[in-house]
Amino acid sequence: MTHETPLDDLIARAKARGAAARGILDELGLVAAWSRYGRPVLVGAVANNLGLDPDIDLEVYCPTLSPDHGFAVLAQAASNPAVKETLFQNHLDGPDGAYYWRIRYAASDGEIWKIDMWSAAVDYALPRGEHLVGPLGRALTPEIRRAILELKAWRAQAGFDCLSIDLYRAVVSGGVRDAQGLMDWKAANETGQLSDWRPQPGSAG
Repeated sequence: MTHETPLDDLIARAKARGAAARGILDELGLVAAWSRYGRPVLVGAVANNLGLDPDIDLEVYCPTLSPDHGFAVLAQAASNPAVKETLFQNHLDGPDGAYYWRIRYAASDGEIWKIDMWSAAVDYALPRGEHLVGPLGRALTPEIRRAILELKAWRAQAGFDCLSIDLYRAVVSGGVRDAQGLMDWKAANETGQLSDWRPQPGSAG
């Protein structure tokens, strides 16, 4: 066992995170608001019920990319008193090649959720999170889901620096199943970069 948290608790926690994330998106009207300007896609851990942290990730692909559109979305969301902070950053000239938007939302239990949103052109050529959601979901055997959730819990407890996509690569393609295996895999592989990796058919296990 990689982490002392029982597996059933981790699975239930991840499912609860996914349900809560979708509820927050609905409450703030973010999908509808972004849909006026582009095609929003739920990506990241909650898209596959692999989230253990209060994080939500959206990508938005826009026919016309304008910061004015994102500010309109943030302004609408900010009218909700649960929204405590909004942020905009221009990363068009950086490695991400997109606009970044963030909302911090205080849930009724006091927990702070971070909503990360990237708006990009429809012809965005860099790696997209939306291209990972489906293939990863199809690769999630019970064994692989267990390993990912246990390793995510261990990562948080140990403070181990490893991007989630690298953790997924290690488990799905590298066969990693425990903490020592993840540390060894990370030491032997290039990590921490934008990646277009996705599971290939038959790579699970």
